[in-house]
Amino acid sequence: MMRHIKKINKITLLVFKIFSAFCVAYVLSLIGQELLSYGLFSFIFLLFSIGWAFFLLIKPYNFLGVFIVDMVLVFIALLLRFYVIVAYSA
Repeated sequence: MMRHIKKINKITLLVFKIFSAFCVAYVLSLIGQELLSYGLFSFIFLLFSIGWAFFLLIKPYNFLGVFIVDMVLVFIALLLRFYVIVAYSA
């Protein structure tokens, strides 16, 4: 029974890491597409390459570590959003 729970925990952690990596990759690929105006093939290529690189970066972390990395990235995104709003109004 305990082995089954550990196996489910590992699978859940893997899915959480993959989801987190591809969310970050999606955002960065969209930013790149808007800035450089490249096509769909380049967008998909960057999506998977950035996603894989970020997944390898967060591979050694546990749930808490991945969650903290995600929260730091969300905080940075909110700061950038605030900067854009303030800079636009000035």
